[in-house]
Amino acid sequence: MRLTVVVENQTSKQGLYAEWGYSSWLQTPDTNLLFDTGGILHTLEPNLRTLGLNPAKLEHLVLSHGHFDHTSGVIDVVRRCPSIKIWAAESIGRLRLGDADAKRLSGGGSLLANLAAETINPWKTIAPGVTAFTVPSEMRDPRWVCTTEMFEVNDRGETVPDTFADDVSMVVEGIHGSSLLLGCAHAGLPNILRYASETFGIRHFYTVLGGTHLSGVAPVDYPKWIEALKAFSVERWRCNHCTGFLAAAELARHFKDVDWAAAGTVHDL
Repeated sequence: MRLTVVVENQTSKQGLYAEWGYSSWLQTPDTNLLFDTGGILHTLEPNLRTLGLNPAKLEHLVLSHGHFDHTSGVIDVVRRCPSIKIWAAESIGRLRLGDADAKRLSGGGSLLANLAAETINPWKTIAPGVTAFTVPSEMRDPRWVCTTEMFEVNDRGETVPDTFADDVSMVVEGIHGSSLLLGCAHAGLPNILRYASETFGIRHFYTVLGGTHLSGVAPVDYPKWIEALKAFSVERWRCNHCTGFLAAAELARHFKDVDWAAAGTVHDL
């Protein structure tokens, strides 16, 4: 399997645009899949052209969660590939709000609520060797879930701290074994690793790639996070997007193979 990062905060080559957002293209022996669609600057389409990736060849779109920086390019994808099959968690359409006063629109809404042809709860196999999953709330240790200045409007119309029930990650089985693909890891990185390990019987991850949301962790708390992550066997860390520079540097201090997965980087899994 081969994963190409299409949209990310940084770029690895001239001709690509950077923005606060994420999207990656997964090519398997059986299908082509897009994981998220980038942010509000709509860099997805020009970056696909620069990378020589034709959206007409896509068969699946998996949305990791409802925030704008991962879903703003949905219409661009559907316009170019109207037959694409869209996968997401059922609660992706809940209105998301940001900032301390919960006044900034952050994602969700009616478009996303009615978009997915297939809902993921708690996991579904999308193609051979590709499984998308959420982490059920009862299996989330709250120590690893960062909710600072992030809210949702629940089914009763109340504004509450975001439950991140729509957070989706993926396990892929490639020639190097099992790898974990993250959107923003809002369910908590140690929680996601543990759920994937226990549910799918994974003892070793070849690559963990994507947004880890460690940017929301205070540096004083890094030691307990690093200790939690050391409980898992991970050969390569390829973090990006919401990881943050300081947190990535901390990962590199404690793990042997850590690098940034910027737009344009290609990863054989």
